[in-house]
Amino acid sequence: MQYNRVPTTILIVLQVINISTGFTPPSNDIRYSQKIKISTISPPLLGKSNDIFDSVVVDVIDTNDEPCIVGENVVNACDLPTDVSTTAISLQGTQTKLSAATNLGKCICGAGSFALPHVFLNEGVLGGTIAMISCGYLAAITMHSINNSRFLAVESISNGEQRRNPPTSYVELADMALGEKAAKVVFSLTLAASLGVCSTYIVFVGQTLASLSADVESNNIIHQIAPMIDQNTWELITAGTVLPLSLIRNYGVFKFTSALGVTAVLGGILVTLAYGVLVDPGGGILEALSIESQLKMWPDSFSDAFGGSFGTIAYLFCVNFLTFPIINSMKDAKNEYNGAVSLAVGSIWTVNIIFAIVCLGFYGDATEDLVLQNLDNGPYLSALKILLCIDLLFTFPVVFSSGRQILENALISEDIQQKGEGEGDISVTLSRTAITSGAVATCYGLTKIGGFGVVANLIGGVAQGTLAFIIPPAIAIALSRRTSEGFEAEEIPNWLIGSFGVAVVSSVTYFTLAESFT
Repeated sequence: MQYNRVPTTILIVLQVINISTGFTPPSNDIRYSQKIKISTISPPLLGKSNDIFDSVVVDVIDTNDEPCIVGENVVNACDLPTDVSTTAISLQGTQTKLSAATNLGKCICGAGSFALPHVFLNEGVLGGTIAMISCGYLAAITMHSINNSRFLAVESISNGEQRRNPPTSYVELADMALGEKAAKVVFSLTLAASLGVCSTYIVFVGQTLASLSADVESNNIIHQIAPMIDQNTWELITAGTVLPLSLIRNYGVFKFTSALGVTAVLGGILVTLAYGVLVDPGGGILEALSIESQLKMWPDSFSDAFGGSFGTIAYLFCVNFLTFPIINSMKDAKNEYNGAVSLAVGSIWTVNIIFAIVCLGFYGDATEDLVLQNLDNGPYLSALKILLCIDLLFTFPVVFSSGRQILENALISEDIQQKGEGEGDISVTLSRTAITSGAVATCYGLTKIGGFGVVANLIGGVAQGTLAFIIPPAIAIALSRRTSEGFEAEEIPNWLIGSFGVAVVSSVTYFTLAESFT
């Protein structure tokens, strides 16, 4: 993806920019060998403030085999070379508040936006609006909390010694604040979120191509080439297609898909609105809004509210586990990151809620799980849908890389990986291939839970919801206790957010699984 400084008005259409967690974080074009841990940096390079490093880049070490790019590693902290006598290194980012807000918007918005009209069908117009407000607001608050906790964690363990650098990953922060066991939980949830989001891509492609394949009247190109192929077969084909792509370890080859992703999602949003205004049902936006008064305002049951809805909203907004790359890429994250979060979430919330309500007014009770399925499959519309599918195929490996890295670190010892890299041991390649194949198979298995909305609801409500609503307040409370003798009133908001998180995660899990197996 491309990350340009853009006018604030572009944030109004940020939902059109690539897939919600199909995010390639901003790069400072600084790559390091992944052998030596950051703790080996000698003291002279450490900054005197909370800035990570103040020196200027003099030399760069470049590796094509899974380079550790500053601001891009979402699992562990980046590793640095040991020979710091000849290589001056800077980990301080260059991104401004506005560019960080743009990148956050890219994290939040994408394919999940096309499921929001159906969410509002389940939640009701007012219920969906309140759910969007609560989820977006609390996600922003906990992203603020994560950033603040980074510096509190450093201060709580410095004890007058030279201050450590703030943690550069969610796992590292959890380890510093809550301990190793909690860090492993965050590690596992990151894996679940990575694989879960990838599974929604398979579902999206499967549903879209199946609808094209079954459409006899439009005689679109998919129907001509592969007529009457069901969704499960398309999902299996999709999994087989992304497997070799997921074995690629140099992600630079996927940069060309940036423009494709922007074009595809932008086209999907605009065409959906234009189709509803001009073709089906027609009559313009005002008529669509007038129909809203005839629709239900509130969910009929808790099952409707949580089993098929709220987790999809969390799927969009709860991108806490993806925010560390953005934090790491900022010039002044301590003072500007929180403002960037508020700007991004507020703008994205506004755009998404308008899109959802207008589309619901167009199609009412006939609103599909993915609103794109309410459109016909003429030559231009079918081309747009195919473009979206192609974009997701190439987004899959980028998002998938976090989960694959976790599995490889857990299942392949560091000694074996180094031996394989040094001697070309084929066993490492075979091990990596087996792990990747198993992970892709897991993604395919998750698609059997249900349609796009069901899978997104479960992943968003459980993995992403826990990482957004439960872990951040737990970290904040734990750090607060280090500087106080016991319970303090300042902890109350964090306890309330944590309780809300537990209620949401448990409700989404129960009702989604209950609907899936009935």
